[in-house]
Amino acid sequence: MTAYGDVLERARPWHRPDRETPAWSAAEVAAWAMRAVWAWPALLMLTVGCYQLTRPELWRDELSSWSFATRPVPQLVEIVKSSNASQLAYYLLLHFWIMAFGDSVLAMRMLSVLAMTGAAACVSLIGRRMAGAWAGLLAGFVFALVPSISRFAQETRFYALEVLVAMLATLLLLRAIENPAPRRWAAYAVCVAVLGYVDLVALCLLAGHAVGVAMRWWQDRDDRLTWFVPAGLAGCLACAPMALVGLGQASNQLGWLPRPGLSLSAFAFFGRNLFYSTAVAAALIIVAVLAWAVAWRAAAFATAIAIGPVIVAWGVSQGAVSYFFPRYLLLTVGAWAILAGIALSKLDLKTAAVALLVFGLLGAGDQSVIREPGAHTWAEYPLSVNTKYWDFAGAARIVADDVRPGDGIAYPYMPVRWQMIDYGVEYYLSRDLTAADMPREVFVSRSAAAAGALYPVLCRHPARCLGGAPRIWIVGTGRTSNPWRYLPPNEVAALKLGYHVDRIRHVSLLSIFLLTRT
Repeated sequence: MTAYGDVLERARPWHRPDRETPAWSAAEVAAWAMRAVWAWPALLMLTVGCYQLTRPELWRDELSSWSFATRPVPQLVEIVKSSNASQLAYYLLLHFWIMAFGDSVLAMRMLSVLAMTGAAACVSLIGRRMAGAWAGLLAGFVFALVPSISRFAQETRFYALEVLVAMLATLLLLRAIENPAPRRWAAYAVCVAVLGYVDLVALCLLAGHAVGVAMRWWQDRDDRLTWFVPAGLAGCLACAPMALVGLGQASNQLGWLPRPGLSLSAFAFFGRNLFYSTAVAAALIIVAVLAWAVAWRAAAFATAIAIGPVIVAWGVSQGAVSYFFPRYLLLTVGAWAILAGIALSKLDLKTAAVALLVFGLLGAGDQSVIREPGAHTWAEYPLSVNTKYWDFAGAARIVADDVRPGDGIAYPYMPVRWQMIDYGVEYYLSRDLTAADMPREVFVSRSAAAAGALYPVLCRHPARCLGGAPRIWIVGTGRTSNPWRYLPPNEVAALKLGYHVDRIRHVSLLSIFLLTRT
């Protein structure tokens, strides 16, 4: 035990003051602060998560979350039957969050920031149960400084919530292992079920949990630990209905992922994109090895949680559908942070502070890159800044600055509808314009919400749908002077018959055209 760790372990617990002295003394507050090791990593995570939270623009996955979550609950439940059923729990949570706090970028992303803040607290508590308070404190700090953690703390998607529930499930498992009471196994089973409803892929975590329980049973030979099996099965069976629907949609949603191999380049890509920093990934692997020399049982359990889900996901991905993608296994980063906390716990206060500073500096450049305006668009770890992205906000500003009553607007839907150009421009237009001032989509007969689908229903007779609009905006993908690119022939014919191109503007990966009546 280090000197600093001994202070943490022996800090006097705070007590409730009597009625004559309602205020806590400074010594009691300090003692509580020293014991609440989870609070400081959580505070750091909250600070890092809020830093430049709104600078990156929303990208298509976040726009999809916004589209689903802003629909009435019956429509939301109905649409996920055909798309994104496995994320229904997150969409419902985001739906009520938006009802309370609005749909600004700050408000929507703040839900993920708070979830990741809770995850940092859980990582600290797990580290404390495994290797002491000093190890838990350092593990929480390392977790908060990993670039991928702050990256997905700023994402309007389910990843932060998944990490929180996964770390909470691990904490509940440790409590059940220490005291295998039925109520503790029941709490663990409920948390496993919630994890499955947040993301089915996250259930790979149970592989690491199984190894940890087996190790403890081998050490103690306590048959009450075998309750892990029915508890885990109960949690998995509870989310079976969602699994049946989600697995049926997997091929459509994940068909772009290749089957993973065993090449060094494949796993280098995985590690780089799991941490969003090559330097941080290398540092974590080194200290993870050192953790085995400090407390090998705790290190073995943490290693099982770090590697077990990856092995299971890789094996399952050899089938018809691949699930092997770094951000789907973001929950394993907490285990790597715990390994780092165990290794660093042998250091004294000053040396540990220097180690954390070095760790933060290793990821500082990557922390900056992931906050670039287009960073969320990049599907993999960004290797350079100023990469092109779909500048929805820039296109929306051009339209909003010159929009007039009665204007129409058109977007290319085939074959580039997956880029969510319509959602992106409309979201940022709605920040500057009222609903009455928004230009009407001239070639849409039913909106996506009215159709109960992800994409709107296009008009079969474009010439009839124009409705006499005096001007029409076209927002197309790429830098081009051809406004008809990606528009279907019948829409092009209708526009050429009565309109001519009056103005052309460009932003990153988008071209904006203004057509006026001939």
